[in-house]
Amino acid sequence: MPKNKPKRSAPSIDMTAMCDVAFLLLTFFMLTAKAKPQETLVIDTPSSISETKLPDAGTLTVLLGKDGKIFLDMTGQHTRLDLITNIDTAYALKLSDEQKMKFANLGSFGVSRSQLKKFIDLPSAERTAFPAAGIPVDTADVNKSELADWIHRARLAQFRMKQSGKVKEEYVIIVKADRDTPYPAVQKVINTLTDIKVNKFNLITSMEGKAEKK
Repeated sequence: MPKNKPKRSAPSIDMTAMCDVAFLLLTFFMLTAKAKPQETLVIDTPSSISETKLPDAGTLTVLLGKDGKIFLDMTGQHTRLDLITNIDTAYALKLSDEQKMKFANLGSFGVSRSQLKKFIDLPSAERTAFPAAGIPVDTADVNKSELADWIHRARLAQFRMKQSGKVKEEYVIIVKADRDTPYPAVQKVINTLTDIKVNKFNLITSMEGKAEKK
């Protein structure tokens, strides 16, 4: 008698569980991810053949635009919150806890202390259009320089965070200037750094390519 052969069909795999896991992970990353703040200053750096890499964390950056205006940016939410609390107390800016937290999550800023509160209150989309005059700098009298004060207090804030174990390193100072920034503007920043005993800092450049060996 002929044998009845069972009908063969392609095996099927139930992907429901895998799809559920994938969507759960996607939802988790969407809810926990934090968007990088929009930069208020676009800088086209000069090129060089340097291959030195800078750290991703623990940096305090002085930015100079084409017009010589000075902006500041620093990493570390805990440090920024400690810094703005210190600035608020020293100069009676009367910032709320919400405004301090907004500052802790800001990107770069380039306004005087008198304009800082108004700048913080702006929606993120409007901050790039804010008529910033840059952070004031006075190389003749470092005690009057807001730039020197910001840098000094930011370094102290980072040091306090290191002492408390919230960060592992002190700030690496970075100067990032546009290729068309007037040299006197760059010199003002360098003079400010040396006046407050910051004798080690990094200048940012774009990669040009390796020089040919002769």
